[in-house]
Amino acid sequence: FSSFLPVGSPPFRPPSGGARHRALMAGKSLRRRVEDAVAEAIADHDPNQRLPGRDYEDVLYDVADKVFSTITEENRDALDDEDMAYIARKTRKLVAAALDALDPPAPPPKLRYAMFDRVVCNVGGERRWAPGTVMSVLEDDPDDVTGQAKLPYVVKMDPPNGRLISVPKDVYDVCRSEVCFGQRAGALWFTLFCLPQQPAKKSAARRFSVGDRVACAVEDESNDYSAWAAGTVLAVDHSVAEDAAALVPGREWGGAAGCVPYQVGLDAGGKVLAHRDEHWLVRDLALQPEGPRVDAGGTRCLTRLVRRQSAGGDGWEAVDHHTRKRRACAAPDSEEDDE
Repeated sequence: FSSFLPVGSPPFRPPSGGARHRALMAGKSLRRRVEDAVAEAIADHDPNQRLPGRDYEDVLYDVADKVFSTITEENRDALDDEDMAYIARKTRKLVAAALDALDPPAPPPKLRYAMFDRVVCNVGGERRWAPGTVMSVLEDDPDDVTGQAKLPYVVKMDPPNGRLISVPKDVYDVCRSEVCFGQRAGALWFTLFCLPQQPAKKSAARRFSVGDRVACAVEDESNDYSAWAAGTVLAVDHSVAEDAAALVPGREWGGAAGCVPYQVGLDAGGKVLAHRDEHWLVRDLALQPEGPRVDAGGTRCLTRLVRRQSAGGDGWEAVDHHTRKRRACAAPDSEEDDE
């Protein structure tokens, strides 16, 4: 070999036996460190040690081979942060898949709310409760290292916050329906929390007038769901400014900011406040009878546009609960869901 080297270069000498031995031992030591890191990650994601031996080895060697190969190619002698992040991510995925294969996945829990439902969430702090819209259900819990736990809801808060929050439990004290409040203790608090931060001008046309018969969204007896309750509009653009200033003195309640669209007297007794003039809170009683709004049996009476049989039963009609208009329409196809 030395005859092919540039003039003046030292002759080529293969590594001595001792050098080869040290290189081999260093490689074995690095491989052992990689496997130890993967084994620790497996233990984190399988704390009950449910993985059979074969599955354990498959995960261990699959991840360790990839990481060790990358380190060797990059001529490194230690694990770095990217290696550890890959180990955690890949191990979690493989362990979860192996555990799912052991047992059929449990049916998803029955949730009270669905995508795009309006809810009020306990966010803590001075405000404590804030309204928003359900944007996702049964999302992976990023704080659960096993990858098994699910978050019931991800909710987008209304402005001015506008951020996404995770709802950890599907219980009344954490997340509840946004309805016309007035039947429970602390009702005015919830009305004020749910009032838009930038309310419409007081002169904005309202859908109902004093004396109109309406159906209001209210809490049902269980508090977990909601119902449509019959009532009569007692006041339009009803001022709560005085009471609001006493409860939340740090906020400006003058003008439209201190008004709610409607105060409604319920047929069953008591009064509620409608903090928004929306079809999912207040409807024409002639178009929306009393009854479940959302219940445990699967009833969901929330959509703005409804196709249903007319009152006489001799045809079909399309109803717009916001504009309060209805018109004759064709019967739905047999494959469509009827409401």
